[in-house]
Amino acid sequence: MLNNRDQQLIQELKSICADGRNFYDMTARKVVSSEIRMLLREMALVRAEIVDDINKRFAGLKDTQPSSSELALTMRAIYKVAYGTCEDVIDKDCLADLESMEMHSLEIFKIYVRRMHDRQMSSYLAGHLANIQLSQDRLLRLKSDKRHHRRIG
Repeated sequence: MLNNRDQQLIQELKSICADGRNFYDMTARKVVSSEIRMLLREMALVRAEIVDDINKRFAGLKDTQPSSSELALTMRAIYKVAYGTCEDVIDKDCLADLESMEMHSLEIFKIYVRRMHDRQMSSYLAGHLANIQLSQDRLLRLKSDKRHHRRIG
């Protein structure tokens, strides 16, 4: 059984991942480049898998409201700003913003894994870190490939 602190951390992480999934889903729908669209869908899927896993493991958290913690609200605001920034074009600046967000998300995830009191839950969450890292690595490669800087349709 998880203590209250661990439940709060899981709820915050779930909210951040759900917001990230929504952001990447909405952004992917606008992208002309199939390679960028596939990457954004992958990033959304990674977050959706985390949310689904949390819902399966903790049925009590399934129907809870999104977290209103300072961190969750900050990440929600960052996604909103990034969506506005990348609304018209996917260019080097937009990909740099996405890369920065991904790095921030990965660091948050690492902190949450370290803060988790329950060892089993910590280990379980650590398993998702690799997928977030892989999508971040793909974003880095894509960002360095200048031929993908096209308009969004």
